[in-house]
Amino acid sequence: MKKRTIFLMSFALVALLVVGGTMAWFTDSAEVTNKFTAGTVEIELHDKTLNNSEEVNFPANGFENVNPGDLYDKLVSVENIGSKRVYVRVKLTPTWTFTNDSTSNDLAPAQLVGLNTTDWIEDEDGWYYYVEILDKDEVTTRLIEGVHFIGEEMNNDYQGAKFELKVEAEAVQASHYAFRDEWNKPGLDVPALGVEKWIE
Repeated sequence: MKKRTIFLMSFALVALLVVGGTMAWFTDSAEVTNKFTAGTVEIELHDKTLNNSEEVNFPANGFENVNPGDLYDKLVSVENIGSKRVYVRVKLTPTWTFTNDSTSNDLAPAQLVGLNTTDWIEDEDGWYYYVEILDKDEVTTRLIEGVHFIGEEMNNDYQGAKFELKVEAEAVQASHYAFRDEWNKPGLDVPALGVEKWIE
């Protein structure tokens, strides 16, 4: 009888400890947050001329009283000021506006001076593609260096005429051949354009 009483008391004590106590277990936890920050594609178009051998911005209003035979410095290049490596292209669109308000998109009798066809490749749409991938803070070589008005071809029809050369520059990320979609050239491969250096 005594043994049974001791056993019941021991059982009750164990039951009390289980119900009223807190069990401790080995535990652990871990957490990580991965960040992905998108790069930026941003370019600056440099449109310069020379003033006493110093490069200055091309005048917003251009030059007045142009004569047949005149030569004007026009230094065109592109700088990558974004964080991404980029492909770059530039388009030059000439327009003559005559005193009778008629227009012409022929370049002549003006001509481009120092057109760089080594570092720039022209396509069928008149865009010039820079053959190198442009790294951050890099500047392309100059596409052109001036505009010359050919004297013997600039007759009286050009008196009072206004010549404009529109310069457009575009850039797209250099990864994943993005230029095929962005510049609407889905079937174009690198060798076909002639810019074999466009390899990531």
